[in-house]
Amino acid sequence: MKGKQIIYFILLLFVTVIGLWGIPELVKTAAYSRNQYPFVYFSSVEKKFLLREFDSSKSKFHDDEGKEFTEEQYDIALPLLNYRQLTVNGEMPDSIGDRAIDPRELRVKMVNFRYQPAETHSSGTDLYIMYESLPKKAKLESPGDVFRLNEQIQFIDDETNRINEPKSELFRDALLKKGFTFPAQWTYGNLNIRKAYDEGYFSLDAAGQLYHIKMVNGRPFVKNTKLDSSIEPAYFSMLEVSDKRFYGFLFDKRGNVFILEEGGGKYVPVQLEIDPISLDNDEFAIIGNMFYWTVSVQNQSGKKYYALDNETLHKQREIYLEASANKWDTVASYLFPAYLTFKSRKSDYISPRLHLTAYTALICNLILAILMVFLFPAESLREKIFAGIYALIFGIAGTLALLIIPNK
Repeated sequence: MKGKQIIYFILLLFVTVIGLWGIPELVKTAAYSRNQYPFVYFSSVEKKFLLREFDSSKSKFHDDEGKEFTEEQYDIALPLLNYRQLTVNGEMPDSIGDRAIDPRELRVKMVNFRYQPAETHSSGTDLYIMYESLPKKAKLESPGDVFRLNEQIQFIDDETNRINEPKSELFRDALLKKGFTFPAQWTYGNLNIRKAYDEGYFSLDAAGQLYHIKMVNGRPFVKNTKLDSSIEPAYFSMLEVSDKRFYGFLFDKRGNVFILEEGGGKYVPVQLEIDPISLDNDEFAIIGNMFYWTVSVQNQSGKKYYALDNETLHKQREIYLEASANKWDTVASYLFPAYLTFKSRKSDYISPRLHLTAYTALICNLILAILMVFLFPAESLREKIFAGIYALIFGIAGTLALLIIPNK
């Protein structure tokens, strides 16, 4: 192959790759519409899901069986969600069922949590802050250093950037004494200083054991959670809730979700009675109150809602809302059998990702291939056949590349 031919093919492939990303991206910008799901909340009064549909003119209110509500009826049916407005209006009930409504209990029992796939597919500094879990003052204060936990645990002064050997050795000895096996597979905690208290971190060691690590009165606190061997931890999300009922949410490799409670000096995993989720594909959210947790799991196909009893986390009711048809999906299935993207909602990393759509899009490629065989401006049949094959493989992007890069 001659040098000019090599340059031609390199340029042709380069423009084709740009086209496989750029052309679908332009079409997607024009055709894509995000799924708009209603706001869904489980009513402790009606014992049903109540849905608030949004449109350009006004909201519509109904339950999961189709019964319609006025806005006032909707607010009254969700007293734990609208308690401020109902209190102002003098319509807040004193009790629901046989349980009195205590404003303080109502506040501390609230749970708000959200998980998105990007959390486990994003880069991090692998540097953490070890707050004092029993501070002398009413609020948390920065300790003046950060730590990393991988091959060893090391505390680094944030001004001098030097390793604090005595503190590092103190925590390292505490970890080894409790049986921690280096290197750590992962470590998760809540670095936000704006929280009522701190529970440190949960770290999975090399042997697959989950450890709780924090600092109490300047001393290391290390404890093996000793989870049942049937639970293989995949991810932990710390959540310091107001009532200190649990440490956070534990996700295992089979997609099960647990809260990790403290009970009698032990760590007790309590499983949420929902279908297994995918950490790679599903968005997971909870809005909880003193009676029920409303749990949602969303992916490309739709969104599923569960109502869980606050105490047992057993399922009381569930509904499924299918994702609406997207114009982009329809267009892609006819025009682009394959295309490239560099960004994903599942990750903060920028990297090429190949997407395959549907076989129906090959019809478009076949039509372009036939046109190129007969209409491509080339002197020889061999060049026309090459153009047809190239258009058949790479579709619109390949066809435009052939027309843009002349083979002279």
